[in-house]
Amino acid sequence: MSEQLQIPPGILDTVRAGLDKAASGLEDTAGGAPSGIDAGDMQGIVTAMMSRVVDNAATISEVMTAISSQVGNAGAAFWQTDDAVASTYRGRE
Repeated sequence: MSEQLQIPPGILDTVRAGLDKAASGLEDTAGGAPSGIDAGDMQGIVTAMMSRVVDNAATISEVMTAISSQVGNAGAAFWQTDDAVASTYRGRE
C-alpha cells in the first residue's frame, strides 16, 4: 500500500510565501555584516568564521528560493491537472 501526502492547494501559497519571506530576510541581513572585525590576535579566525556564516546564509537563501519555486510549480501543476480533469467531465450527463 502506498502512502499519500494530501495538502490543500491553498496551503502551498502559504508555504511559498513563508519561504520567500525567510529568504528575503536572510538577504536583507547581508548588508548588516561587519566589514571589519577588531578581534586582536584572533582576527583571522573570527574573520574567517564570519565569512563562512555569511556564505552559508547566502546558500540557505538560494535554497529557500529554489524550494519556493518548486512549491509554486507543484501548486500550478495541481491546478492544471484539476482543470484538465474537470474539463474531461464537463458536459457529461
